[in-house]
Parts: sequence; C-alpha cells; structure tokens
Amino acid sequence: MGSQRLRALGWTEGHEKAFAILQEAAGADLIPALVTEAGEGGCTTESGTGTLRATYGANLLLSMAADPLRRPLNDDWIAVRRWPDGRATAEAILSRRVTLMRQEPSR
Repeated sequence: MGSQRLRALGWTEGHEKAFAILQEAAGADLIPALVTEAGEGGCTTESGTGTLRATYGANLLLSMAADPLRRPLNDDWIAVRRWPDGRATAEAILSRRVTLMRQEPSR
C-alpha cells in the first residue's frame, strides 16, 4: 500500500535512489513524504501511510538559518523521522519541484 500511495503522489525511481542515499548517510529510520502545506514551524505531509504533521529537525533548521530558501515548500519531497513518542521531524529536502530565484531589491 505505501509504495503505491507514494507513486500516486508522484514518487519516482529517482526519488527512491536519492532517498536510499540519504537514509544510509543518516543512519536513521526515515520515511519519504510530500509536503502539502508548509509553515514557519513545520509542515503537513502525505506519506505512504497517510497524512503526517512534522516540525523541522535540527539540521534543517540550521540550513534554513543560513538560507531561508532552504525551508520546505509545498510539493517538495522530504525525509521525515518518526520518533518513539509519536512526534515527527522533517530532516532534509529530497527534491524540489519548483525552482526558486532570488531577486535583487529594486532601488
């Protein structure tokens, strides 16, 4: 059920390969999820098992502090860690469907 649900959301073989590399490097049990609503403190996602709310994990927060464009956005695929107490944290962005461009402020 989980992999069929992910494919229906747009999960591809390329996502699978990127996720496998990230999972191995993280040394943690992560799950892939598609961001459906992103906010300042966390995001709502769709995973292979259903809807899930995740706050931003430490590494992602550090990345966002260095560059605010590194915050997950709607339609980004992310890696989520599920904690034993039921919490979930967004740990990394796997891929972005939208290209972001910086615009210099007008003077």
